[in-house]
Amino acid sequence: MFVLLVAYDYFAQQRLADRIAAKPMAPEVRKPAPIAAMNIVGGFQTPANLAYHTGHAWAAKESPRRVRVGLDDFAAHLVGSIDRIDLPARGRWLRQGERGWTIARGDHRFEMLSPIEGEVVDVNPGILRDPSLAHRDPYGTGWLMTVNAPGVEGNMKNLLHDRLAQRWMEESVSSLHTRLNPGSEVRLQDGGHAVDDILKLVPEPEWEKFVREMLPS
Repeated sequence: MFVLLVAYDYFAQQRLADRIAAKPMAPEVRKPAPIAAMNIVGGFQTPANLAYHTGHAWAAKESPRRVRVGLDDFAAHLVGSIDRIDLPARGRWLRQGERGWTIARGDHRFEMLSPIEGEVVDVNPGILRDPSLAHRDPYGTGWLMTVNAPGVEGNMKNLLHDRLAQRWMEESVSSLHTRLNPGSEVRLQDGGHAVDDILKLVPEPEWEKFVREMLPS
């Protein structure tokens, strides 16, 4: 009787193990890279763990050769309401400091520069469905693309990091104040957060010139 019980228990455990092994695994959910300490410079969020291009795009290494790319908070608030973002197709080769994507607002088009060189291997499908994500959450769900960058180490050295990035952002904010008409307020009164849509402070016929001055392209 004891032998039969042992045998029954063995086969029962074996069937349970087989059912577990056969159960399909849930697909891996790709999440945005975690954001480290969030610096606020002149009302604009500037995460400390990212590298920045002077055209106001950011880059973050996801693996030894893969880099995630997006526009920074300054660019997002500058352009304001985004109607469409034209991203490069997978397989396209980008060059650091050259045109990478286009932001559309109404009839206006604003070119932005790629912070990294390499092959586009992925684009954010969420941005294609809802371009406003880039404005609402530029460092999270509003990321733009990932790039396979063979020369990633050299590329990253050409970008701005840490205190140098903070100083650059301070200069960008200063230039913004200088460019806007006297009396215009870039920051709100409650906590110094940046105005949500800076282009609204600029006459529409000047939008493209204004963005070119603030976002070198």
